[in-house]
Amino acid sequence: MSAAIAALLLGCASDALAHGPTTAIGRAVEAFGSVSVSYEPGSAVSEVEAGNFTTFVNSNPNVAFMPAEAATELAGGPDAIAEEVAREAELDGTLVVLVGTRLGTWSKDVDEERLAELESEARVAGGGSPAATVEALVRSVQAEQASGSTPWPLLGVALLVLAASAFVLFHRLGRRSPAAA
Repeated sequence: MSAAIAALLLGCASDALAHGPTTAIGRAVEAFGSVSVSYEPGSAVSEVEAGNFTTFVNSNPNVAFMPAEAATELAGGPDAIAEEVAREAELDGTLVVLVGTRLGTWSKDVDEERLAELESEARVAGGGSPAATVEALVRSVQAEQASGSTPWPLLGVALLVLAASAFVLFHRLGRRSPAAA
């Protein structure tokens, strides 16, 4: 039994080391501990272009600019890289990655089908410029989240208060009716 536990721990350790700080994925994960925009030299956008993103990207969505070589660190393409970075960095919300010139996305807030539509629209709006495409996608995701943010907890509390008030009112009226008659 101890051999099975050792194998499990070894497997977990190798997964944790797979994207250490020597990889683009590992550096992005590390960066998201303190910033919302990660930039890796060799990316398809310049450091100045990536730096401009901090003016309109707060914490959601996060953005990672990675070199094309990052695609060799994980099978599955940019979407898989986005998912891996989000998982390892324990991100909430949405993550947009640019691996070379290829977009990748991951989101807890926007469903996959809608995210794919926003990506297509961003490619058209970006006109072939990687920075403009990422900016269009980020702004679309931000607008999507702002328009689709229904305050469900607040709405639930309001409905509960309304139901309780209706119950009390009905109960009081029910008591007064026999006495008034």
